[in-house]
Amino acid sequence: MTGRPLLGVLLALFVESAHWIRVRWDFNDEACARAWQLSVVAILLSGMLIYLDGPATMTASTLLTWLPPLLLPMQFIQSFGLRNAVPANTFSLLAQQRRKRNVRLGLTESVVLINFGNVTFVTALVGSTLGTSSNGAYSWLFLPGIIVLTGWMLLSSSRSRPASLIVALVVAGLIALAGQKALEEVYDRLGNSEATRSGFDPKWVNTLIGKRGTIEQSSDIIWRLKPAEKQAPPALLRTATYNTYHWNGSWLCQPFPELEFNDLDTRLQENVPYYLLSVAAPEAEQIRAVGKEQRRYTMRGSVVAESPLALPGNTSSVTGFELDGIERNNFGTVRVYPKHSVIEGSVLWSGGFSGENPVSLREDLNVPAIERATLQAVLKELDLLEPASPESARPRRTLREKISILQNWFRRDFQYSRNLTIRASANDPAHPTAIEQFLTKTKSGHCEYFAAATTLLLRQAGVPARYAIGYAVAERDVPRKEFIIRGTHGHAWCRAWDEKEKTWIDIDTTPPGWVGTLPQRNTTKQRFNDMLKRWREDFFLWRNQPSNKLAVSLVMGAIASGVLVFIMKRLWKSKRRMDAERRMNGYGGPAIRTPLHSIEKTARKRIGPRPPGMPFSEWLLRLRPGLADGHLLDEAISLHQRLRYDPAPAMPDERERLTELVKQLEKVV
Repeated sequence: MTGRPLLGVLLALFVESAHWIRVRWDFNDEACARAWQLSVVAILLSGMLIYLDGPATMTASTLLTWLPPLLLPMQFIQSFGLRNAVPANTFSLLAQQRRKRNVRLGLTESVVLINFGNVTFVTALVGSTLGTSSNGAYSWLFLPGIIVLTGWMLLSSSRSRPASLIVALVVAGLIALAGQKALEEVYDRLGNSEATRSGFDPKWVNTLIGKRGTIEQSSDIIWRLKPAEKQAPPALLRTATYNTYHWNGSWLCQPFPELEFNDLDTRLQENVPYYLLSVAAPEAEQIRAVGKEQRRYTMRGSVVAESPLALPGNTSSVTGFELDGIERNNFGTVRVYPKHSVIEGSVLWSGGFSGENPVSLREDLNVPAIERATLQAVLKELDLLEPASPESARPRRTLREKISILQNWFRRDFQYSRNLTIRASANDPAHPTAIEQFLTKTKSGHCEYFAAATTLLLRQAGVPARYAIGYAVAERDVPRKEFIIRGTHGHAWCRAWDEKEKTWIDIDTTPPGWVGTLPQRNTTKQRFNDMLKRWREDFFLWRNQPSNKLAVSLVMGAIASGVLVFIMKRLWKSKRRMDAERRMNGYGGPAIRTPLHSIEKTARKRIGPRPPGMPFSEWLLRLRPGLADGHLLDEAISLHQRLRYDPAPAMPDERERLTELVKQLEKVV
């Protein structure tokens, strides 16, 4: 499920090998503490690398999928140690210090032991549940697999009432299956939409027009732009365009067939692959323009599948991005399927190119009937209505003149505000619409009001227009010679059709002072977040460069080798110490064996190895809680003690009885 089956097999073989290898080491409490410290360091370093190497929002879940190998030192201590559990104070530095103090003062302390195998088992299950289904080709086996593994573990630890346990597992499996189906249904309805996965919907956008409140936007860095030498960046970066306004404040794209995305193919120019984005210019003309007198910039940012690229409206081509796919619809939205979570590439843009389809008079001149009277009155006030007849004294105004008049009017008589006070009424048709209130009463609002009003006013004046969303390039990072695009730079503006040039042009009537109203960025918290963002993206791109992959592999291999040598050295010293103690304290006299000794190998799998100094009979009594009939074990131990330690000769039938009892125990242990 996590896409790492080989690692899972190796871990499973390592843990199970404790049942096949009889070599054990004497790990004391200090060794347990060191193993836990090693695991904690490994978890912290892995978490940092995962954060730097992938989507920040997936850091926690990805780290959990790596917990089983990261906790391997603790599992090793238990599997190959003389104890089948680890002290609970291992996981607390304060508890360890208290234990040392009590030992120093001669005070007694009760030690709680924890079977770490249960922790390993649970982390393996949790890690697998967080694996992506796209990596698991057999995801349909996941739920049955969990049930089988859980039942295997429970049956191996308790043989009492196996029928009841199996029934409980089946019921739990059915409940889990129903829950899984319910979650899949919820995901299909809510989580699997384009808007949820990529943060926007190319079909429609719901604005804050007609809603009250304060605008809240994230100040996180989304893109970083670095223009070519002595070139200025574009003022606006578009992600989507819409052509149909609904009075409740939403914009849509119609007709829907135009929204179908088409894959873009690469075209080579001087052995460099380019994706051509213009829908109007001939392909040969676009190829010739590549690398000529076009402006360009590089952009770097974190993305997910179906993320839209923020591009100028007159982008001609893009290159350098590592993608599994890129596609564009006829409204100019370009979205990508990245190979990695961080991408970087170059964007070429200049006049004469457009990624949108030509004008459609039906949609691009449509004005809602409820808004027409207000728009007509405003245009009359601004003297933007077309002359009633060709003989009129005033000539027809050009597109540039209309745009200039609207921009001057909005900047002179209107104010930008992030505190929204206009409220649209859905139940009272006589109540003024949000656009009407904005144009005639409040004359205050944020960019969505200016963009929507400008689009509708131009349409009423006979100019095809559309509503565009994206980002404004408003923050410059002088030391790094780049421009920063944040969530707070999210912006809306108008796209108007220039009939003379046969292309779409950007029109932003929002007063330019709106940038000064953005939340303060020069704070310690913001600088820290920006630093982490840059480090993560820069490290990711640096690590994935072919020239650096070998260096990274060598460094990681050296660290792993050093840790392995340290562990093997400690294990070898522990084994030599145990061998010396065994030779020194070992019994040199004749050994008396009974049939009960033959059960030691089987018992070791259930209760772990026998600790040094613990009597054989006392160790076997640990089997009693898991037996349906404990009297068999009691009688076997009693006969064993009689045959070993009673100086009187044993009766022939006693050895035979003990042999029979051992056979019965081997069946139930």
